Order: sequence, then structure tokens, then C-alpha cells
Amino acid sequence: MKKWEVVQGRKSNDDKILKYHGSAVSFEDVAKMCIFFMRNEDNLYPPSMGYKGAEYFKDYIKETLQTRQVPSSKKYQTNKGLTKV
Repeated sequence: MKKWEVVQGRKSNDDKILKYHGSAVSFEDVAKMCIFFMRNEDNLYPPSMGYKGAEYFKDYIKETLQTRQVPSSKKYQTNKGLTKV
């Protein structure tokens, strides 16, 4: 079984369904993941200590939404979130 798979939806020929390990991904699933990542970034890089925290993740998502592309991995490396605001 593939990790990620796009399959034909039932609403129209243009309808697609994104599956993760065989299960359809819902908007609610995506929202829960976003909340998890924001909380985790705040825990790892607390804004109260001058770090970006959730803003780092939100910047990543904003770029994704604006460009419809996965942002550069160099720009969003794991330890770059340490950058202070």
C-alpha cells in the first residue's frame, strides 16, 4: 500500500480523493494536523522566548497556499525555526 495516493472521486470526473495509507484525508484531518504542528512549534520554539513558534509553520503554509507548491526544503529546514523574531 502506498503512503499517499490520489484516486478518482465519485462527484465528477474532475473529483479526486487523497488517501493516506488507504484512508481518505478530510479537511478536519488537515485542520487537526495544522493545530498539532502549531502547538508543537510553540512548545519547541516558544514565542515568549523570542522565537517564531507557530508563526514558522504558518509561514510555510502561507507560502504553500500562495504558490501551490511545496516550499523549498532549504528555506524551512528543521533548525531554522530557531530564528528569533
